Amino acid sequence: MGKVKDFLRRIGRYKYAVTIGLFLLLICFLDQNNLMQRVQHKREIYSLTKEIEHYEGLRDSSVQRLKELANDSSNLERVAREKYRMHLPDEDIFIIQ
Repeated sequence: MGKVKDFLRRIGRYKYAVTIGLFLLLICFLDQNNLMQRVQHKREIYSLTKEIEHYEGLRDSSVQRLKELANDSSNLERVAREKYRMHLPDEDIFIIQ
């Protein structure tokens, strides 16, 4: 029993340091929103933000291309011939690979 009282007396001297240490241990490692989870979430948010920027760029270029196709029939015909291999009834298409 004397050892327990001696141990509690030592802790009593440093009660603020022990309290702060336990609080930091709880916040950094034991809590549901601990420090490691926060870092992992920040990385995930960063990668998802980059992915959003990538797809917004693709969307903008697609919208611009759609506007070009809607305004100019020669562009529409060019895309139809190149991409979808469409042709007029009296034309022959030769595909060289």
